[in-house]
Amino acid sequence: MTIDEREICRYLRLQGRAPGAALEERIKAMREAALRAIRPARVWRRFDDPFVVGGADSKTLKRHLAECHAAYLVCTTIGAEFDTLQRRTAATSPADAFVLQAIGAAAIEEWTDEAEREIRRELKEGETLVSRYSPGYGDWPLEAQRRLFELLDAPRKVGVSLTDSLLMVPSKSVSAIIGVKTEVSQ
Repeated sequence: MTIDEREICRYLRLQGRAPGAALEERIKAMREAALRAIRPARVWRRFDDPFVVGGADSKTLKRHLAECHAAYLVCTTIGAEFDTLQRRTAATSPADAFVLQAIGAAAIEEWTDEAEREIRRELKEGETLVSRYSPGYGDWPLEAQRRLFELLDAPRKVGVSLTDSLLMVPSKSVSAIIGVKTEVSQ
């Protein structure tokens, strides 16, 4: 897995500025530590019903999937070892833990983007994807994650579970629905 330094800097809110020499060294050291700790996993599954997890009562999800005839449910993670590394680091260096947080955010986004690229290769001719949409966006309730996790068997297949308050464990995980629609010819 590669973790783009520009993305790390974006999550560090550097707003397009290059990191100074000291921060660049911290990023390099923390990225190397992160790469040793990351254990990526992902699972996805296609359904002919874009509302398989519910959400037909969510105006924002309904609008997002309006043109879709199918959907992929996706769950990705960079693993529990990364959470352990971040906790250990926070105990000794909050600044390094902040850098690790940005690295983890960039890593899970890259890993999820890679899953989406693989899903695109599975599409039937004439199909395209809409952007991914996660429980908790708009008015689609977080509770939808329970059904999403059940349909994907996420705890067993990728080691991601939900707390009672619907937080994902490991923390650097993503769950989403990606709608499938027919491309319109120009």
